[in-house]
Amino acid sequence: MNTIYFLLAIILAAPELSAQKSHDIRGPTLSSNNASYEPLLLYTDGPGRFFPFHDGQMLQVGRNYEMIAVPQWGYVFTHWTPVDVFTITEIKYDLDGNPLPPMVFTMVSPEQEVIRKPVLRFAMQPVEVILDVPGVENITLSRGWKAHFAAIRLSWPRR
Repeated sequence: MNTIYFLLAIILAAPELSAQKSHDIRGPTLSSNNASYEPLLLYTDGPGRFFPFHDGQMLQVGRNYEMIAVPQWGYVFTHWTPVDVFTITEIKYDLDGNPLPPMVFTMVSPEQEVIRKPVLRFAMQPVEVILDVPGVENITLSRGWKAHFAAIRLSWPRR
């Protein structure tokens, strides 16, 4: 029981970490000593935070991780859903053939699976390249997670 109180104290003392907006641009994959790292993609549909990771944190592909969703005061965690994140990068050129700044679009598509426990166990997945036309267009698929939070309804005694 003391372990639960200790973990809860650490979680509540941790700084609030916000989830990304759908239009945020992602960084590239990193590799180090034959290990590949990808950004962790986290979303919410209500006020809450994640512990011990944060949105965009680079995690090693293939490794297993655990994190917990913590609702803000007045809210309760309801469930996790995995999400597919499609990132489309288009490169256009001016009349002289010089590349313009790339246009990046992100689409988030939730999956049907529902995980009802606030502690999430997952393996970090690699980014999949769906289409790569060098100098023109690139489409990738990343896997992420969305935490769902709902407001607590307070009922007051009637007189």
